Amino acid sequence: MGFSGSASVNALLRLFTASLILILYTALSCSVFAQPQVAASIKPLQMIAAAITAGVSEPTLIIGAGQDPHHPALKPSERQKLADADLVLWIGPSLESAFTQLLDRNSAAVITAYDLITDAGLAVTDSNDPHLWLSTENGRAIAQALTAKLVTIDALNQEAYEKNLVDFFAALDLLDKDIQNLLSSLENKAFAVYHNAFTYYEKQFALQHVASFTDNEEVQPGIRKIMQIREILSASEVSCLLLEPANNAEEIAQLTGREMNMVTIDVLGFAYPLTKTAYTDFMLDMSESIKRCIEE
Repeated sequence: MGFSGSASVNALLRLFTASLILILYTALSCSVFAQPQVAASIKPLQMIAAAITAGVSEPTLIIGAGQDPHHPALKPSERQKLADADLVLWIGPSLESAFTQLLDRNSAAVITAYDLITDAGLAVTDSNDPHLWLSTENGRAIAQALTAKLVTIDALNQEAYEKNLVDFFAALDLLDKDIQNLLSSLENKAFAVYHNAFTYYEKQFALQHVASFTDNEEVQPGIRKIMQIREILSASEVSCLLLEPANNAEEIAQLTGREMNMVTIDVLGFAYPLTKTAYTDFMLDMSESIKRCIEE
């Protein structure tokens, strides 16, 4: 009986030891091989990130649909996503001002898109427009910076990230040609915007709106401004007015003083599923909407 009892104890010890080794190995494997988590403040940045992390991981989104990037009411779970992220992509204080209290702009784990394009000489200096993702040139800069960060913290997937970057650049080259072909017939054709959010897009693709009701979507135009815009619209025979989802078309129709073709464009691209081609799909569709508005 003594021998049998000793054998049982030894068997239990061996089982316990094997289980402990398995648990430690699993924990170590998860720690070593877990993919870096990328968090993006807004959907367009998430779409760019998805093109680079495709086949490796899926970037998370912090500011979801229905939230104002300027003043997001972040849930505890969204704050936790920021805290857990290995890399964070955001535009900068000009858009997500609330993030200045949550992020260390100088941290190696934070990519500030506005700083990137400023350093690259791509920033529009005569405008406060933060919608810099509407330029594919800026999309390239963001993707390249993200790739460089990812390969330093996840060398195992370096080849995948770099191949994705090459694929993304090739897709953007084709996209640029498609957009240029789409817009080639619009030279010298006037259009207007309610909110001046298309500066980067217009600069890249040689468009120029003749009027905007507001440079800041949080500031409603006054009577004097409205009268000035009406005069401009009448003098230039503009028929196209670009809106955003937050704009009430019926109310704005009262401001224009005449009938106009209004097309709503979601510059945050919330309707697009998160895929490797989401950003290029979004940009092409937006271009087709702009063309349709101006030509009709």
